[in-house]
Amino acid sequence: MKKRLAWYLWTIPLVLVLLVIAFKLIGLSVTTQSAISAYNRGAFETSAQYSESLLDTNIIEPWIPYFNRGDAYAAAEFYVESIDDFEKALELAPEAKKCDVRVNLALSWETLGDIYAEGGFFQGAVLLYETAEAVIAEGGEDCTPPQQSSDDLDAAGDRVEEKREDAEARRDAQNEGQEGEGSTDDKLDELGDQEDQGAQEKADGEARDRGEGEGGSGYTDKPW
Repeated sequence: MKKRLAWYLWTIPLVLVLLVIAFKLIGLSVTTQSAISAYNRGAFETSAQYSESLLDTNIIEPWIPYFNRGDAYAAAEFYVESIDDFEKALELAPEAKKCDVRVNLALSWETLGDIYAEGGFFQGAVLLYETAEAVIAEGGEDCTPPQQSSDDLDAAGDRVEEKREDAEARRDAQNEGQEGEGSTDDKLDELGDQEDQGAQEKADGEARDRGEGEGGSGYTDKPW
């Protein structure tokens, strides 16, 4: 009897641990489903908030909340924030999933470059396109986009290269046409590079001012 009681007492901590894990997994599932629902109805910022609440709790697959929040940010046209999350997801993701993340990271850099080019900040666009090209190149030949992605990395690389070359040509023409006036230099000073937070916020604002776009089209689906 005493041995049986001792065995029961010994198993209590284990049972409690299992219960805590079970409740935690249930909570993760509920929150994840809320993020899915918010995303599907177009409430991208709300979806991002739900994913954010999982950043410190999903210890099994810690890259997924960053990827999901980045996807929501990209759909909401907060490209700087989405880039930050995709880069973190790329750092944490297992090798088998890094290509999924790389597709969206490259597309976010490219889209931000498009915004800079549309605003006439061609040097900034060149830098952003170069970064997108580097992300694609680092994927290597073994990086095959998932079936749900509408983007092919080889085609994306060619597309970004053309955009970069066009931005370089327009930058050079702009510099030649305004040589000595100082206006181009003023614009570039205002823009800085892709690490200039003020310029990034300006680019985000320009993206949102363009009105409703295609949401998250082109991005790899969320690995929920």
